[in-house]
Amino acid sequence: MNPRNTTLGLLLAAALFLALNLLASPLLRGVRADLTEQRLYTLSEGTRNILGGLEEPITLRFFFAKSVATEAPPLLSYAERVREMLEEYVALSGGQLRLEIIDPEPYSEAEELAVGYGIQGRVANAEGDRLYMGIVGTNSVDDEEVLPVLDPRRESFLEYELTEMIDRLENPSLPLVGIISSLPLRGGSQPAAQPGQPPQQLPPWPILDLIERRYEIVDLDPTTLTELDAEIDLLLLVHPKGLTSEGRYAIDQFALAGGKVVAFVDPFCYLDPARQSSDPMAALNNTSDSGIDDLLRAWGVELTPSRVVGDSVGALTVRDRANQPVQMPLAFGVTDETINGDDILTSPVNKLRFFLPGALSPADDAPEGVKVETLVTTTEAGGGTVDTLSLMGPLDPQIVADNFLENAPETAIAVRVSGNVRSAFPDGAPGAAEETETPEGEADANDPHLTASSAPFNALIFADADMLHDSVWAQPMQDIFGNVRLQPQVDNASLLVSALENMSGSSDLISLRSRAEFSRPFTRKEALMLEAQERYRAEEVELEAKLADTQARLDQLQRDKDPSSALILSEEQEEQIREFRAEQVETRRKLREVKRELRAEIDALGTRLKLLNIFLIPAILAALTLSVRMGRAGARSARSGGAKS
Repeated sequence: MNPRNTTLGLLLAAALFLALNLLASPLLRGVRADLTEQRLYTLSEGTRNILGGLEEPITLRFFFAKSVATEAPPLLSYAERVREMLEEYVALSGGQLRLEIIDPEPYSEAEELAVGYGIQGRVANAEGDRLYMGIVGTNSVDDEEVLPVLDPRRESFLEYELTEMIDRLENPSLPLVGIISSLPLRGGSQPAAQPGQPPQQLPPWPILDLIERRYEIVDLDPTTLTELDAEIDLLLLVHPKGLTSEGRYAIDQFALAGGKVVAFVDPFCYLDPARQSSDPMAALNNTSDSGIDDLLRAWGVELTPSRVVGDSVGALTVRDRANQPVQMPLAFGVTDETINGDDILTSPVNKLRFFLPGALSPADDAPEGVKVETLVTTTEAGGGTVDTLSLMGPLDPQIVADNFLENAPETAIAVRVSGNVRSAFPDGAPGAAEETETPEGEADANDPHLTASSAPFNALIFADADMLHDSVWAQPMQDIFGNVRLQPQVDNASLLVSALENMSGSSDLISLRSRAEFSRPFTRKEALMLEAQERYRAEEVELEAKLADTQARLDQLQRDKDPSSALILSEEQEEQIREFRAEQVETRRKLREVKRELRAEIDALGTRLKLLNIFLIPAILAALTLSVRMGRAGARSARSGGAKS
């Protein structure tokens, strides 16, 4: 082979290598193949549907102070992933999304713009420069949606937050929420607790004020409801006791047509007005069940009848009739240990409180394809149930605590339901004459009755209505001016608002779930460390046992000695101490060996990984190149041999 040709070939290969590296980033930026195990860079189908259906232009402005974040490599890496995701959004939007990347440098107009939009910055260095990383979305009528802070710890929810922002900008009008409740949410009078006393005037529930800030509301009386306005986007059911069959049928058809539902139902609603009656017989004869069990079963969920759920682990302290503190397991709190952290709705929730909730489970005859996901459960150690018959009449916390049995671990008290459901009225509207059967899921001009979903159904179901009352989730606090304000103690109210926000979006938005985490830990390395730590802990426990045993023997020897010579060590004690010190030295030597073995195993693993990266991949490429060259050489030899013949 000509040396000159070889040198020229190497120079050309080097030039080609540099050219590919310089041009690949700008030219192939839109070309992606997601080869990650958990599909980290593949957008959900719901997001793709929303982006593909955009009908008006939307501008996204990504503010990131790159010039300030130069000393924070993890933030730079996260910002790059955010930018790549935003570019993927733009590519799938059919030209309706426009992206602007803005670096709000200190004391610049871009920084003033970021502050004006509400992007939150934090001090990043000794000079006081602020680091901004957030996103602002605007539509053609100047509506704004802002993600003021992008937290790398919430990266798994970034797609949902971005898609929700775009969905709100595409549909900026306030959703219409229909509220169906038998509870005095608007306040009013309540029968006196004692005969002969005047009725008690009740204030409105504070949750209504929270809802009305964000939504248009229409109140629907369950006792007179016969049909639902077609303009209603979302139904909020709060102990809808008293619904007639016509009212339940209206809700049934709303659900089958793809309507969204947030339901707070209860097998025993403590705040039910009938239960608060001063007449014990009237309270006994009026059930406190929400009365929509047939609808729940049609949706694939069953509320365990005549039983309430408790949890001794999170039991709250209440006052009994003698004003003594009692831990009552039917009034309990839950923390993030039993709250589904993977669901978009409950992931930010830290604490919730429940008061005499029910138990939810998938119905035995649930429609095929219906998905029931658990959001909140009781603890494995303290969950239990109580028969509602034992709760009739005045509630005595001490009796409840004495009779509570931990017999129902990890009971679901909140679920998400999605999929195609069936009608609770398979024979048609109540009282309607029998007509020709309509094909499942369809309706005709003469009979609009639906027997199954014509669009996917989505619902959030909570087995407690009392949890929405401010006495459960808040505490009155007096400020310095003497004004009494509610101070939330748990996240019940914010959970309701988040539930309405989650369900008021499109079905595609509701279908989104949290994404997989970006981090990929070295699982083999972690396993080695855990294994060695277990061995280390075993040695440590052994050492502590020896210390305790030796100290006990020393104490015994000291007690057996003459009190007048308590400060003088005997030969037996001195020998015991020498043995202990020898054991201590030997144990420490073993601990050092464990640590050395751990380090050696980890170093060996690291060496193998380095060898694979340094030699194996190049060796594979070299082998492929050699095989191609040999194949071409063989082909040329065959052609030349054929020509000679």
